[in-house]
Amino acid sequence: MATETLTESPRSQRFESHVAFDNIPLGESTEYNPISFTLNYRHAGFQFRRRHRTFMVGVDDNSYSDHALQWLLDELVDDGDEIVCVRVIETQVRLTDKAYQEDAKALMDSIQSKNTQNRAIGLVLEYAVGKLHNTFQHLIKIYQPSMLIVGTKGRSLDGVQGFLVNRSSFSKYCLQYSPVPVVVVRPNEKREKKKAKRAHDPSRQSYAQMLLGQPHEADSENSSVYELEPNLTPDEEAHRVAVAVGLPAAYDPTIKPIDPASLLKSFGRRSTPDVSKETLAIVSKGGLPAEKKSPDREDSDSDSEFEITAAQQELLKKQRLHNMEHNEGAALRAEGRKLSSGSADSDEDPPGGGGAKT
Repeated sequence: MATETLTESPRSQRFESHVAFDNIPLGESTEYNPISFTLNYRHAGFQFRRRHRTFMVGVDDNSYSDHALQWLLDELVDDGDEIVCVRVIETQVRLTDKAYQEDAKALMDSIQSKNTQNRAIGLVLEYAVGKLHNTFQHLIKIYQPSMLIVGTKGRSLDGVQGFLVNRSSFSKYCLQYSPVPVVVVRPNEKREKKKAKRAHDPSRQSYAQMLLGQPHEADSENSSVYELEPNLTPDEEAHRVAVAVGLPAAYDPTIKPIDPASLLKSFGRRSTPDVSKETLAIVSKGGLPAEKKSPDREDSDSDSEFEITAAQQELLKKQRLHNMEHNEGAALRAEGRKLSSGSADSDEDPPGGGGAKT
């Protein structure tokens, strides 16, 4: 049945009664049967869904309990959900008196009337007899709800006064010992009153105002402790990033490109050495001039002639190895020729030895 047609029908006809249980006359509770009178009603459009949820809420004669139930119906439940309403009577009920059944049915009618948004939900009322805390723990174990919703009087006392007043608070007990998530619904008038009181408090300050009134730790003498990164120039920072990432030299501003024109220009400015006439005459005849050595550098000729770089040393080493291999190969070839010539001479001589013929 569509929701539009359900809204046109009276509220008493929107919910259909299902199986009910009455275990109060037995007087004993089992693992899955508490001492309670159970009523089960479902909306005419109720259907089990894959995201079906079960909520448990405590109801009694107090106004904050009605507010918690109304908040649950308006803000939390959706079509296909189920609500388990628990009413606990701690006084002993007479077995011959059936007034508790009439009280439970009247309570179920009031719960159905709070469904003002016509949610297609299921309602279960557990009208139980026993201790409040133990009964709720037993029913939570049976139904395993997704969430427990309880009301509160709205008191928020601290210190010894709060301990003495709230030590028997059921909402506080649920927050401490409930095995499922708990939502404590505070009355709107209490919440609005507390909010207005905070808004008109002259001593109340915002976070920005508190920061303006007190100096920050970074502004003190020990502010150097908070300088976790050194002050770097943009070029130095770019250089460190390029080295860490492995970028080419073009991305490093500290590496400047070489200008060939400046090198040629500086090379052209070098002064030519003074050459004597004797040296020119020796060179013209095809000879080499003798090198003039100073007295201080006579003992270090090998170090002062020229500077040998690592590449030049490697080339010299390879040249020496090549010469050694060449000489060794020539020696081996000469030895081979000598051996071959000696074997040829021995083949030409007669067997009896080499002597003159008479």
